[in-house]
Amino acid sequence: MTTVTTQLLRIIAEDSLGTVEGRAARDAGVTASEAHTIAHAGRGAQLRILTDKLNGSSFTGNQHTRRGHEREDFLIDWASENVAPCATNIALLGHWEIPWLLATPDGLGFDKEHGEFGVEVKSHDHKWGDRDDIPAEHYDQMQVGMAVTGYRSWLYVWEVMGEDGTPTLDDPRYVWVPRDDDRIAVLIAELQKFMDWRDAGAPATDDLPADIDDALADFARARAMKNAAAAAESAADKIIRAYALAEADDTGAKGAGTRATFALSKSTELDEAAWADAEPESYAEMVQLRTRVKAGEAAAAVLYNKPKVRLTITPTKAKAS
Repeated sequence: MTTVTTQLLRIIAEDSLGTVEGRAARDAGVTASEAHTIAHAGRGAQLRILTDKLNGSSFTGNQHTRRGHEREDFLIDWASENVAPCATNIALLGHWEIPWLLATPDGLGFDKEHGEFGVEVKSHDHKWGDRDDIPAEHYDQMQVGMAVTGYRSWLYVWEVMGEDGTPTLDDPRYVWVPRDDDRIAVLIAELQKFMDWRDAGAPATDDLPADIDDALADFARARAMKNAAAAAESAADKIIRAYALAEADDTGAKGAGTRATFALSKSTELDEAAWADAEPESYAEMVQLRTRVKAGEAAAAVLYNKPKVRLTITPTKAKAS
């Protein structure tokens, strides 16, 4: 391993996976690559992770993971030549104050703009396509890496492999990821819960089957993502709507961007306030008719009804992870 950084790192093992020392340390703690799953998992998934740590995982890799490891050196070399100086890393690093928090950055580097930084490289399969986002599990992995090393930046480099195993992009792509202290705090809090649960002997915390607890955890995560997406969509809608209204003619407006299009149309709808002001008597008759219809439906429902089942799932009120 070539050293290109100057900040003092806590090296747990020179070889994260290739030594007994490295594997034992990983089994005793939580690694950056496990952080996202543990932070969002239900009891079933956490039990599987703990079982792997206590007994040794039976997973030895598959064709895609082996190909990914083979490509790591190439991607690190490419990043060093085209983005910022960096070198491959296989050492297992530990947090100075949280001894069980571990990370093995794919690379370590330094440049004037970002200072010392870690590198995460990924070889996505062909289903990745032309996406340029960062998967949540990779984002969390890098944030934990920054927590362990103390770095403020991480370089994310990726390529896309075709079905035949050859790269599909002219060149790898990359993005700089800044340190997110709020996210790090959430992750560490969730990981601490896992370690506390482990130290207590992994007791059952409720009487639900493990797979149901996993499903509830999946629901809670999906709901959080849905709410975040809705907020982002609403913010974008506000900007687009203001622009479309300013550009619209009598019929509306249209526009096409790189990843989406918009169409604003104009039509008419009933103005009940105007109706009530202009013809209060006829409007009152309509309101009475509407009331009678609702009352009739309610009376009919007493005589003619069918079972209705409603399931309400409420995520626990804790800081979203």
